[in-house]
Amino acid sequence: MNGTVPGPSPSRSAALLAINLLFVMVWGFAGIGKLLEGIPPWFGDKFGRTFLAAFPGLTLTFWILALSEIAALLLGVVALLRLEFLGGTRLLKWLTATLVWSLFVFLQLGFGQWLTAEYNGAFQQFVYFSGTLIALQLTNNGR
Repeated sequence: MNGTVPGPSPSRSAALLAINLLFVMVWGFAGIGKLLEGIPPWFGDKFGRTFLAAFPGLTLTFWILALSEIAALLLGVVALLRLEFLGGTRLLKWLTATLVWSLFVFLQLGFGQWLTAEYNGAFQQFVYFSGTLIALQLTNNGR
């Protein structure tokens, strides 16, 4: 034995990479799209009759969501740049942070769906939230 700790299996590394890329893709398209396009015309129609129009206001509500998605994207990019998917003895702190933060973003999105009685959309957010919990478990199971 030469004192080195064996790394994770290739299939675990591939699974971690796929999880990382999925969340970078999800939050990249969502967050960057919001930054580039701004507040869509339908946003006021959908949320204007909710308490969000009064507090914190529709503009701030939109940008809080956009910044939350960008934060998730940045956490995922850091995890990729640190090559956390290669595992080994390295802690997966950035990928774990990406997934945990994603739970809160899905919570925000789901809240908006419930608030506006969009129950199919709320169910989809529940599925995304649940899938994220599974990814979080798989990510942290190998330690």
